[in-house]
Amino acid sequence: MTGDGRERPVLVSYAVGWDLASRAPLEPLSLAQARARDGSGEPYVTVHRVPGRAEPVEVHLVAWAASHVGVWAYDDQGRRTREADWRLLEPERLFLRHLGEWTYDSAEGAESARWATHTYQDLFPDGKGRKVIERRNGGSFRTLADLPEGERWCAKDSFGARGAGGLFFAEGESGPLRHEEPIHEEPGHEKARHGEPGHREPREPGTRGVPGSVGVAPTPLLPPRPARPKLLEELFVPGTRLATSYQPEMTVGEVREIATLRLPSGRLTVADPAYKGEDAGRELVERFVPGRYAVQAAVVAYEYEFMGEHCAVEEPVAVRLRLSDEPVVSWELALAAGDDVRLLRDEEIFGFGTDSAAGSFADASGWEALARRAVSHQEGGEDAVEALTDGHIRIGDDTTGGDLVTFCTGGDGTYPVWLGRSRSGSPVCAVVETAYLPELTLL
Repeated sequence: MTGDGRERPVLVSYAVGWDLASRAPLEPLSLAQARARDGSGEPYVTVHRVPGRAEPVEVHLVAWAASHVGVWAYDDQGRRTREADWRLLEPERLFLRHLGEWTYDSAEGAESARWATHTYQDLFPDGKGRKVIERRNGGSFRTLADLPEGERWCAKDSFGARGAGGLFFAEGESGPLRHEEPIHEEPGHEKARHGEPGHREPREPGTRGVPGSVGVAPTPLLPPRPARPKLLEELFVPGTRLATSYQPEMTVGEVREIATLRLPSGRLTVADPAYKGEDAGRELVERFVPGRYAVQAAVVAYEYEFMGEHCAVEEPVAVRLRLSDEPVVSWELALAAGDDVRLLRDEEIFGFGTDSAAGSFADASGWEALARRAVSHQEGGEDAVEALTDGHIRIGDDTTGGDLVTFCTGGDGTYPVWLGRSRSGSPVCAVVETAYLPELTLL
């Protein structure tokens, strides 16, 4: 809205991507090109500007193949002020998974937590959610989400080149839309402004480069990237040399054979027997060929100095249920009933919870009886269990013919289960990384 009350047009342009650091489009698109990407599911951005203002009002990332629309609002200083993360959970409706806002107390403050109060809500389709207020310079408050149900869903056509393509946060800008076609510049111009067009190996979103600098890689706005497993196969290859941010050099030892697990039902539960939370007794939706399978542990060895003493350590870092001798060609997050990967945000996972630093592989058909006996054993009961190496135990159920084999984790929390598949798509193994291995790399 102008000072005399007249509506200003909202200028809409399109691009393959958006550089967070320089706040500039990457590879501009025509409306026709944007509509083609919209139809194919390829990601693209819509950039909304108003005359007389240098910074964009909003930027939308439309990525239908990833079931995602991301919305960022900017202030006059070019700082991101609001964020919306929409997920396409129904054919024509999006669900608001995350809503955030940064409130700056100064027009000069930079875009960082130090200068802003961050308020956000994480929402879920079952009505659950949380609201968090992270105050400037420290301190936070958490409560239940309070966004009305009617504001948690939106029509798919509200976003993108094929639909209305209007503003989401608006903030006083509600004039007519005007589509802008890209200006064709001399070859090499865009490369000089934004780095190599099409570059897809960005630094972490939100890190700042030098806007407009030649040779500085762009930091494109990307669809959500849930956590991915790292080097799981290598953890079970003796002699492999690895490093983490904690340990500069580790060597993988021989795979330890823990036990054989009977899985007569073909249904697998991976869970802490003592856990009483919402995901207690977490059974995977994947079905396996009934049989007897090896439970194995991966171990790494490393050395360090402590108070002048030389220490040599062998540490279990992962366990796996080996279902086949075929090589793994792909990994995926093993899911339980109700898990929807479309809801995962950056680095998020689904997994089993523990508050006793423990987990287990078990035949799901006898889970309740097996878990009850495992808990009784932990509490000093006289239930018959088989003691195994390194503190593992195995419990058998005479009724179902299935087993439970326990393992230790590196602490409390939520642990994902990774499912390895063969070239044919059949499951090869189920792996739990039990130790904390930050920035795991090969040497």
